[in-house]
Amino acid sequence: MRTGSLQNLLADRSTDAAIPEIGMGVTLIRWTDRQAGTIIEASKSLHRIVVQLDTATRTDSNGMSEAQTYTFERNPNGRTEVYTRRKDGSYRESGGTSRCVLGVRAAYHDYSF
Repeated sequence: MRTGSLQNLLADRSTDAAIPEIGMGVTLIRWTDRQAGTIIEASKSLHRIVVQLDTATRTDSNGMSEAQTYTFERNPNGRTEVYTRRKDGSYRESGGTSRCVLGVRAAYHDYSF
């Protein structure tokens, strides 16, 4: 299993219909968290993409809850990560376990860890 939450498991099992392009928003699926990013580089074959983490700012006042909303902003100094396309069409982190869901930015912080 590559994730520790039902929401992330469902996202991890989804099939990407989007074609990666520079500037596209993405969601990086972690164990129980999700982080937003932006594609900043893509190979001509689209086999390899580079994602830079965005700045996510919470907009709700729900504290340590499941109900979280965010706004997202490009961060030109954000950490970068490399993802490669697998046989099933998904993008997985090179040398890691994270998955990159194309076309949507989302964030979630699991306070139980």
